[in-house]
Amino acid sequence: KGYVRAEGGGILLLKPLAQAEADHDPILAVIRGCGTNNDGRTMGIAPPSSERQENLPLQVYDRFGPDPADLAYVEAHGTGTAVGDPAEAGSIGRALASRRPVGQPLPIGSVKTNIGHLEPASGMAGMIKAIGILNRGVIPSSLHAEELNPDIPFAELNIEVVREKRKLSDSGRPALIGINSFGFGGANAHVVLEQYRPAKATDKDKAGTAAPSGRTKAETLLLPVSARTPTA
Repeated sequence: KGYVRAEGGGILLLKPLAQAEADHDPILAVIRGCGTNNDGRTMGIAPPSSERQENLPLQVYDRFGPDPADLAYVEAHGTGTAVGDPAEAGSIGRALASRRPVGQPLPIGSVKTNIGHLEPASGMAGMIKAIGILNRGVIPSSLHAEELNPDIPFAELNIEVVREKRKLSDSGRPALIGINSFGFGGANAHVVLEQYRPAKATDKDKAGTAAPSGRTKAETLLLPVSARTPTA
């Protein structure tokens, strides 16, 4: 029943998988694919285009290979607005949940039920939540969802809001999570995260020296910090 404003930020450290493995870094998740597009000319800055939101995930999964039917969960943008939620739910249902068997709805939720809408950082918050799900193996419940939006045909779209904590389904393969986001001006974004599972060591690896648990020498890292004023 509405849009809850908040502020915040988040940081993710990105690294090519092979390099992260070679450096023995802790790997929390693997980005299988991502993409952005824009609604183009619309009737206003805020109303999203359901058609463009639907097109984007189709392009991302087609380009990078994961099957949408294998998604364990989708972290939705979930603004809580009268226009945004039905548009996004429709696009997720048609683009992703339609690939699943009827009666096996795609679980969805949004971190906004916990912390509100973090403005430009809202997509980052969804990413961090998705990483937590992949590492803990548990999908948390969406708060304050006792009464669902009557303008969203959940059963018809083959989607369901996660309203009770549940274990991440184990298919024997690394779990996949989609993260959906959109913003003012018609920007849409979609990311596919995969659970990290290290490759099994070969006989040659086993015969060699055990890999170190961390970096073997001190390294100097550059952390750029930027602001508009010296005080900031």
